[in-house]
Amino acid sequence: MAEFNWPLQKNTIGWSEKISLIKFILTSDRFTNGPKCREFEQAWSQWQGCKYSLFVSSGSTANTLLLDAVHENHFSRSQKLKILSPAINWATNISTFRQQGHDLFFYDIDYKTYSPTVESIRKYKEMGFEPDIVFVTHIMGIAADLSMLKDTWPDAVILEDCCESHGAKNLGSQKVGNAGMGSTFSFYFGHHMTTIEGGMVCTDDEELYNLMRAKRSHGMSREMISPYREAEEAAAESIDPMFLFPTLGYNFRNTEIGAVLGLCQLKKLDEYNQRRAENYEAFVHYFSNHPWIQYLPKVCGNSAMTLPFHCQTHWQRDELKICLTQLGIETRPFLVGNLLRQPFMCDYDKRPHLPNSERIHTNSFYIGNNHFVTIEDIKNMATRAHQCAY
Repeated sequence: MAEFNWPLQKNTIGWSEKISLIKFILTSDRFTNGPKCREFEQAWSQWQGCKYSLFVSSGSTANTLLLDAVHENHFSRSQKLKILSPAINWATNISTFRQQGHDLFFYDIDYKTYSPTVESIRKYKEMGFEPDIVFVTHIMGIAADLSMLKDTWPDAVILEDCCESHGAKNLGSQKVGNAGMGSTFSFYFGHHMTTIEGGMVCTDDEELYNLMRAKRSHGMSREMISPYREAEEAAAESIDPMFLFPTLGYNFRNTEIGAVLGLCQLKKLDEYNQRRAENYEAFVHYFSNHPWIQYLPKVCGNSAMTLPFHCQTHWQRDELKICLTQLGIETRPFLVGNLLRQPFMCDYDKRPHLPNSERIHTNSFYIGNNHFVTIEDIKNMATRAHQCAY
């Protein structure tokens, strides 16, 4: 029998959430996007420290919506954008860029901070490369340092993917998601908090927020805020304003039920993140002298969604994965590895040298760091993992 019952994530929807859902279902006649969604958006904005938030159907649709709206609002609609992003990333981020027809460029990340490497940024600068958008992914609850990107390309639009980094802080102070034009979050089951499926887009830009409100709901003008709605209706007075579509849109709305869950979970998020940070600090302590571990990322300001194993060699990675699996601890590759290795990128014709991303692809994996994990669990796991190495 396995020593641990350690999946990647455990159910966080408890009795308080279930009772809130039951009360809501029994007393409400509206379940599609409505007042509860707006209440959740306002509560999230207050927690995040931004002006505007939009509750959407997933973190992936959050990325699609944000990029499409930024493209329309800040660039020519016919312009193909040059987008720079890390190669260690999630697949649907890059899928969004490709589906919208943009030119993609990838930077390497530092082992210990998950921030861009000086070498990869310097190479792009020496080539005279100027991105339109830098789409930064804050990886697994570790805040990426944006200062070098901003200093190198001050005119580029910065967008932040925080889908796995709720509450992580830059240099221990500012929450990720507030340093660029917009940011995205995911509330998928396995992330820091859940609305079952769902996501959020955040911005301080009123025009961008207004456009995203319309795009989220098919492109309809009646979802816009004043005075933008009135201006669109006046410009198209021959069309009934109830079905006026001034922009290309989607149906990326979430539900009132998701918002009820989100409001319950948000009350617990700081506590969840504190436990994750304490677990990560213990993980670094107990694994810092493991002979197979090459490096451990920084601790300060993290909201670590996972506990990462960055091994010296690929065979050590394989042995540790086997060991942990036999103990009852679920493992995953480190995100999807180097994205340029994935089959959906086989026709991508720009292939920069990314040694760290390649090493992470071959030598790294992670396990879950949900708030049910205890420091005693981590200590016991470390003891067994050390035994595997000798």
